[in-house]
Amino acid sequence: MSQETVAISRRLSEREAAAYLGVRSERTLQDWRQRGVGPAYAKLGRRVLYSVADLDDYWAAGRVEPKAA
Repeated sequence: MSQETVAISRRLSEREAAAYLGVRSERTLQDWRQRGVGPAYAKLGRRVLYSVADLDDYWAAGRVEPKAA
C-alpha cells in the first residue's frame, strides 16, 4: 500500500479532526453534527471517525477565490 493510499484512508477521532480543521474543539464538530452541517463522518458504535479525505473536501468546499474589482 502506498503512502498516498494510507493517507487517504486514514481516520481521525473527533479531537484529531478538530485540530486538523483548526476549529476550537471537538464540541464544534458535535454541534455541527447535531445541526446536520459539517464534514462527513462515520459512526462505529459510539465512536465518531472522520476521513482525512472528507475533511479535505469539506475544507475545499468553503474556499473562496477573490475576484479583482
